Amino acid sequence: MMTTMNDITKQALDALKKCPQCLQSLRDIKCYDYEARFGAFIRVKCGIILLSMVDWHIVAQELESLL
Repeated sequence: MMTTMNDITKQALDALKKCPQCLQSLRDIKCYDYEARFGAFIRVKCGIILLSMVDWHIVAQELESLL
C-alpha cells in the first residue's frame, strides 16, 4: 500500500531538506524520533503549527534516503 503525502508533510519535508544543519545533524547522529528532534524547528522556523498532520514516517523515509 502506497501512502500519499499531504501538503503539510510536504512543507515540513521541504523545510528540512533545505536546512543544511538539519541534514548534517542526521548524518552525525542517527534519528529515531523525527517529531521530537525536528518538531520545534518545523513549528517555530517554518510556521507549521499542526504537527499532528505531519506524517513523520514519510519524513523519516525521505530523509533517510537522502543520506
